[in-house]
Amino acid sequence: MKAKIVVLLIAVFLPRFCLAADDVESLFNKALEHLVKNGYAGDTSTAERYLEAVLEHEPNHLEAIWLRLLLKLPSRNSRLIERPASLSAIGTEFKRLAKLAKEAKKTAFLHYITARHAEAYDAYDRALSEIDKALVLEPTSARYLFTKGRLLVDYGSAIKQDREIENGISLVRKAKELAKKYPNRFARDADYDFEIAHAISTLHKGRWDEVVEYYRRFIEQSESSLVYAFAWNNMSIAYRHLGECDKAKEAAEKAIKVTKFGAAEWNRRIAEFCIEMQKMGLAQKKEGS
Repeated sequence: MKAKIVVLLIAVFLPRFCLAADDVESLFNKALEHLVKNGYAGDTSTAERYLEAVLEHEPNHLEAIWLRLLLKLPSRNSRLIERPASLSAIGTEFKRLAKLAKEAKKTAFLHYITARHAEAYDAYDRALSEIDKALVLEPTSARYLFTKGRLLVDYGSAIKQDREIENGISLVRKAKELAKKYPNRFARDADYDFEIAHAISTLHKGRWDEVVEYYRRFIEQSESSLVYAFAWNNMSIAYRHLGECDKAKEAAEKAIKVTKFGAAEWNRRIAEFCIEMQKMGLAQKKEGS
């Protein structure tokens, strides 16, 4: 029993003991590695400890402050009415970061974080204006171009305009290509595929074969994580739209195997119902399935 307690204590506190010997950039890279690998979701405690260590050494480290704030921003899937408390909680820290970025003359970065902050309020006009200013200053930034693509997708979805969503998809594809020449260390190649899959699924006539293909690309390049589970869950929905109910059930079960969450359990039940309907001849199967 004592041995187990010792092992647990080492697992919890070892990162802090080892961090003191590392330089600030190494600490930041470790935090970023954890976040990017897991899609900035799920258990981010290890990354947060690294970020805290960075800020202990360098309190005004812009990117470390931003990443810590980013983890506190509401999810893009949350309703606007649910966001005021969390946005209010980070208001002072965001103003401090904006002031530091301005003083450091990191103008493109300032426009970028302002765009992301405006996005959290669904203030798309301001967000798009700010990210455009960032891109004028740093046109080779795949990070900023990817952000603009995501913003256009969400904006198009909000106003129910497929044209804006398609424009967003185009920019995400361009950002993915741009990252090959000018690497974006804040995202993996697979993340562009996830975003494209999500974007296509929001179109009025979702191209579900493409949705499946892009989520599959993401899964093939990813390890088990919360976002990995989301990809399987979203693929379940796409398969159901295609009339491939068996595959929809299988995909939902793979999501649940990673982590149990309501959406995946719901989609598994819907897939099971879909299978029963097909057996009764009340729902059409995809040709060849």
